[in-house]
Amino acid sequence: MADALLVVHLLAAAVWVGGTVALVFVAVPPVQKLEGEVRAQLLRQFGRRWRPIGWSALGIAIVTGFGLAAYDHAFHTAPHSFDLVLAVKGALIGLVVAGSYLHDSVLGPGLARQIREGKPQSLRPLLTRIGRANLLITLVIPVLGVVLTELT
Repeated sequence: MADALLVVHLLAAAVWVGGTVALVFVAVPPVQKLEGEVRAQLLRQFGRRWRPIGWSALGIAIVTGFGLAAYDHAFHTAPHSFDLVLAVKGALIGLVVAGSYLHDSVLGPGLARQIREGKPQSLRPLLTRIGRANLLITLVIPVLGVVLTELT
């Protein structure tokens, strides 16, 4: 059972991490060179196509991660290194979820509204910072997963 959970967990994490990296380094850079409504349309299309895949993969990774943690009896004994790394990984996942929600559902649409209305794009710097922070955290999380496998 644990092997099946691990396989599903790793595949879901690969979809989330790989998709995030592909968007950031492959899809978004050429779109950033565009202006106006064409740029907005392409970014909206990327978001609409990616969100169901990415959020589903992230959800599956979280659920299977809980199953794996339970299988490894996390937090059932006196705290040790495994529990500490798992807690840090969980906190980072919480930050990614919050940052992704803010990026996708609050700041992204807000920036699109500013662009449509011809207002100053005051949300762009914050949107960019959150996106970069999410990318960094997204890359750290699997590293912590590897550390966890070494601690079991």
